[in-house]
Amino acid sequence: MTKDKEEKLLILDEETMRSPFAEAYRALRANISFSSIDEQVRTVAVTSAAPGEGKTTTAINLAIIMAQAYPRVLLVDADFRRPSVHQMLGAWPATPSSARVGLSNVIVGSAKLDDVVLETQFEHLGLVSAGAIPPNPNELLGSRRMASVMKELTEMADVVLIDTPPCLLYSDAYVISHLVDGVLYVLRAGGQNKAAQRRVQRQLQQSKARLLGVVFNGVDVQDGSSAYDYYGYQTNGRRRK
Repeated sequence: MTKDKEEKLLILDEETMRSPFAEAYRALRANISFSSIDEQVRTVAVTSAAPGEGKTTTAINLAIIMAQAYPRVLLVDADFRRPSVHQMLGAWPATPSSARVGLSNVIVGSAKLDDVVLETQFEHLGLVSAGAIPPNPNELLGSRRMASVMKELTEMADVVLIDTPPCLLYSDAYVISHLVDGVLYVLRAGGQNKAAQRRVQRQLQQSKARLLGVVFNGVDVQDGSSAYDYYGYQTNGRRRK
């Protein structure tokens, strides 16, 4: 079984919506909602240090849970290196890759944002896929046009969640961190080098990212009834200066 298929098995559905797995995401939603007293957190980038930590799964499941509480939620795939949100949500089941448009197309001006938003099987949740893979992902994400697209997204939705590439491999998440209200950092329990994790979190802080907290993925909770991973949440109290 491939990694993508394994992650797809962890996507929430009707059967698991009442499980401890889903409740962990509801707790995460509540923590994000109350992370700021003065202003609402409406745009969140989800990232990790390395591949395989579960950031995309976290972004998708959090978006599904957010859509239960808000009239309109948009999930944006800004991982131009290895986009997978559309596959995991079952979008474009029979559309050739050459015909797929999304975020990159909107940034370069070859498509309008209204035209690339895909409706998902979850009520109130829309998807903006990565679109055509560009040769210059970092430059696109750091462009003025991307800042304009972010403004458009916030006008279209109550909450915008953005899946980004892993930080150890690419600097894209650092670039996006300047365009969002906060960053959610996904860490697989016991999975990665601690020094590398500390280095990434330090770089996020140095880039003036508002680190909302850390999602601990793959924590084994022995409750005798659930086979699902538990996603814990821990705030670190840091805010953008």
